[in-house]
Formats: sequence, C-alpha cells, structure tokens
Amino acid sequence: NRRTFDTILEKEWRRALRTGTPLALILLDIDDFKPYNDTYGHQGGDQALKLIANVLNGAAKREGDLAARYGGEEFALLLPNTDEAGAERVAANILHQVEQLKIPHAGSDISPYVTVSIGVASMIPQPHATPRQLVDRADQALYMAKREGRNRVRRYESGGSR
Repeated sequence: NRRTFDTILEKEWRRALRTGTPLALILLDIDDFKPYNDTYGHQGGDQALKLIANVLNGAAKREGDLAARYGGEEFALLLPNTDEAGAERVAANILHQVEQLKIPHAGSDISPYVTVSIGVASMIPQPHATPRQLVDRADQALYMAKREGRNRVRRYESGGSR
C-alpha cells in the first residue's frame, strides 16, 4: 500500500545515498480506467487491478524491489541499485505482459484490451536531493507517456522525458 511504499522509499533512498548506487522508480497508470469501471463495473475493475498487480509483483524479482499500489489505478515499482536503462527494460517487460493479459476493454479509445502508461526515473541520491524528486521525475515521465498517446514507456531525462 501507499504508506508502506513511502516508508520503503525513504529507507532505500538513505541506503542508496550511503552506497552511491542508483535507485529507480516505475510509475504505472491503467489507461482509460474510468471507462473500464463504467463498462465492467467496480468488480470488473477490481479484477483488472489484481491482474496488473500480479504483473508488477512478478517484476519485483530481487530482494528490496517493491511493488505497491500508489493510488487509484496507479502502481509503483521501486528498484534499488537499478539505473535508467535497467528500469526501462523492466518497464517494457511490464507493458508487454499487460498486453499479453488481453483483458477486454470495450470503453478504450486506445486498444480493445487494457493498456498501461509507464514512467521511469532513476537517480543516484545526493545529500541535497529528496526522494520526492525521484517520484516527481517518474511522474513527469508517466505524463509524457500519456501525452504521447498512452500504452507506452517513457523515461525521465533532465530537460524533459524521452
């Protein structure tokens, strides 16, 4: 849950600051989730959330990786000791696995199936920085993925997302 995520993020941030290693964050948002709930009901929405949560849990392979519900139809995956390229590979795999679920979504303008938009960021924590900066970067990348048409992965880069 979100409280656990916030606690672990702070703990992993401090560890990465001590060790000088990168900390990555993936933020994922289910595309057109309100129309999904409107079409399939809240029980259908809950089932879709569970299926996507299972994909994220499967992506959290190493000790220290944490998959969490971030809020509403948003999920977070915290990846200690992971650079941008590594996190982007994990995110691309998540996108592919969600596509493979083929969860019907008649209310989507994007696809006949449920899709996700994903933002990726990674930082080596510095004494003047905060965990919030990592979250903000992943969030900026997520919104870039949404602006570009959804159902894609984008990673944060200074000066904008790629």
